[in-house]
Amino acid sequence: MSSVTTAARPRRATRRGAQAAAVHLAAIVVSFVCAGPVVLLIVASLHDSVFADFSFANLTVANYERLLSNAVFLRWIVNSVLVASAVTALTVAVDMLAAYAFAKMRFAGRDLTFRLLLATMMLPFSATLVPVYLLASELGMIDRYSGLIVPALAGPFGVYLLRQFVRGIPDSLLEAARIDGAGHGGMFLRIVLPLCRQPMAVLAIFTFVANWNTFLWPLLIAQSEHMMTLPVGIATTNTQFAQNISMLTAGAVISIVPMAVLFVAFQRHFIGGVLAGAVKS
Repeated sequence: MSSVTTAARPRRATRRGAQAAAVHLAAIVVSFVCAGPVVLLIVASLHDSVFADFSFANLTVANYERLLSNAVFLRWIVNSVLVASAVTALTVAVDMLAAYAFAKMRFAGRDLTFRLLLATMMLPFSATLVPVYLLASELGMIDRYSGLIVPALAGPFGVYLLRQFVRGIPDSLLEAARIDGAGHGGMFLRIVLPLCRQPMAVLAIFTFVANWNTFLWPLLIAQSEHMMTLPVGIATTNTQFAQNISMLTAGAVISIVPMAVLFVAFQRHFIGGVLAGAVKS
């Protein structure tokens, strides 16, 4: 019996080693597949002509210099930063207030209202596109920042995400604050907000990335060149750099930078929030 167990141990160790090697190999392959297009994009942006010379030799930053010296391109960057930042800040604020109301306040029709809110997640954006556009047109939001920002505010996913975290806050903690004289405003600002920093960071990153990359709605609303966001401007405007593939790739690289900076800055909160959500579920 002892000799059989002794002989089985090397086989199990060999099998575990083979499994670990297979996992590492798969991780390396997936990393190359994910990072490969980004590397090619950066290399292409550092050449005068993609088709004439696509190598790591003769790299130049001339495309970036031309783009960043163009006033229209800089206006697109400013528009994207303004719209994505405003939508992110207002969405987190509105969703957080709604999450607190649905999780900790009692009012008639609370559960039914929350279910109806979640039901709107089943509606594709294309189904509401025309009515929202007509409403924005009636309100005079076409070709204005309000038209780019207001229709994108809040969302059922953010309310649901934050509500799950707010529900996890012990009622006894809020009751203690209530005994000390705090109202809903005080409990929200002093207790709920500090405890929900991680899910708020997760929602902020998701919202910023989604609105930074969004294309269809800004394409409809921004009808003049100076109101376009970066993705719409790069894709649709017939300018000197829209006809140059290398400059387009440089513009694409510039459009990635803010999202990379945002993720690095909030990486700790993002990973912590996702892990906390996984544990709760």
